[in-house]
Amino acid sequence: MPPSFHRSIVSLVLTLLVTASQPLAAQSPAAATPPPAISEQDALAAWQRFKSAPLDNLKDAPVFLRYMQGGAVHTVLNSNLLFWMYNDYPPEAQAVLYAAYMGGNLESQLVSRRNGDDPEAAMSAVLDAYAVLKAKKPEFAIARLDELAVARDAGRFAEAVVALGQGRP
Repeated sequence: MPPSFHRSIVSLVLTLLVTASQPLAAQSPAAATPPPAISEQDALAAWQRFKSAPLDNLKDAPVFLRYMQGGAVHTVLNSNLLFWMYNDYPPEAQAVLYAAYMGGNLESQLVSRRNGDDPEAAMSAVLDAYAVLKAKKPEFAIARLDELAVARDAGRFAEAVVALGQGRP
């Protein structure tokens, strides 16, 4: 997919996250001034808050997502791995899972100091957030994520992430 598509997805999710995290009264036209720069420390702190309680701290996701837009970390938006964004799932669940994917990738790169996409860390963070979603709404289920969780528990996680990323069941 072209880079412009990926930027569009990131912009859409940022808008979704910001909108979902603000009360309606606070949603006014954006100011003409750009948002302040986000430091690595602030991005990691926002990720840690989100990670500790994804449903309660979705409002922190725009902080680390904005930091990522600056190019300090590199994430490949593979539609096979981000499949829930292209299916009919509740928007809040999509936002939580997307933020978890991005934050897991961010954390892996900043903590390890290795540049480059880390889909395994990203999908592990997705599974952690998915567990929180399922705990709140047990009827919520995404079969592919359930299968990936089984693979993680069985020690086949890396292989399962590669297969999912390649579009294999």
